[in-house]
Parts: sequence; structure tokens; C-alpha cells
Amino acid sequence: MNPKDVSRLWEELRHRDPEEKARWIEQMAENPTEETIDALLAVLEQESWFLRDQAARVLATMGEAAVEPLLELLNSGLWYTRSSAAIALGRMGFPRAAAPLVGMLKDPNRTVRDAVWDALVLLCRNELGTRELAGAFRLLPERAQRYVLDGLLQRDPESARNVVDLIEELGGSQADEESGLSWEDVVGGGDEARRVVS
Repeated sequence: MNPKDVSRLWEELRHRDPEEKARWIEQMAENPTEETIDALLAVLEQESWFLRDQAARVLATMGEAAVEPLLELLNSGLWYTRSSAAIALGRMGFPRAAAPLVGMLKDPNRTVRDAVWDALVLLCRNELGTRELAGAFRLLPERAQRYVLDGLLQRDPESARNVVDLIEELGGSQADEESGLSWEDVVGGGDEARRVVS
């Protein structure tokens, strides 16, 4: 799709009904170019949740060419753009996004943090993503590590267990080598904790 077509599509997005806008966004995905990726990234900066969600879904299918621009949008001044970028990165499942997403758990906006948690759970759906996530968690101070593992445990106990196992496999917490973080430390030990994760 050439820049003139992208420009025309962008104008169409501003004036059409939501379903037609979704079709235009789908059309951009059929022939991904730098221009279409830029246009879809611009949609993530729009106030319409519907359009942002559609664009995030399509960007997630565009592969590595969309990763760096999405990572840059994690620093946007607009909370909904940061949230949409996190959602797209999670749907993409690209392992390199793990560390930047973990850093976003400190975002002041709860909607952004929720989108990041969802993205981290999606990253755990593949082995490389889980390994990168374990590496990112491993670098955190013990208290922060417990916080992120607890958050992951609440959302997906199996993924949390896999991350803890990989942290152990990688040699434990790098931030505090003295503390041998175990699964029981994360879930609190005891029979009640075992019931939560079984």
C-alpha cells in the first residue's frame, strides 16, 4: 500500500461508521508496509477505544517490524496509547517485550498496569516469552520480584510456576543471590497455598 492510499484510508477512518473503520484497518493489514504500520500506530493515539483495539489486534499480526515502534509507544504521554501498545505487544507474544513490559508495572495508571499484566500472561504462552520474563523478574529486587510473581499468580498460576522454575534454573534471583526464592515463598507455603495453585 503506497503512502497516498494510507493517507486516504486514514481520512476514511475519521468519517466512517465503526464497522466500516474496522474493515479499513483490516485492509491495512493485508499489505503491511512502513506506512501502514505508521498509520496503525497513529490509531493507537486516538480516543476511540474501538479503533485502538482494532489497530492493536492488527499490529500484533505484523511481526518484528511493529515491535520497536510499539515499544516506543510504551513511553507515550497518553495512558490509553501506553495501554494499547502493551496489549499489542502481549498479543504479539514477542519475547523481547518482556523487560520493557515488566518496567511498565510501575505505571501510575491502573488501566495501563492491567493491560501490562494481560500482556505478561500472553507472553507466558510460549517458552521463549516465559524465559525472557523469568530473566526480567530475576533482575528485580526481592520485594518487587514477589510483587510481580504474586500478580502473575493471581492471573495465571501455571505461568507463575513456570517463571519461578525458570528463575531457579537460571540460578535464582540475581538482585539478591542470598535469597533462594522458592515456589512456597511466592504462594506463602502451606496446604492452603497448594490448593490455590492446584
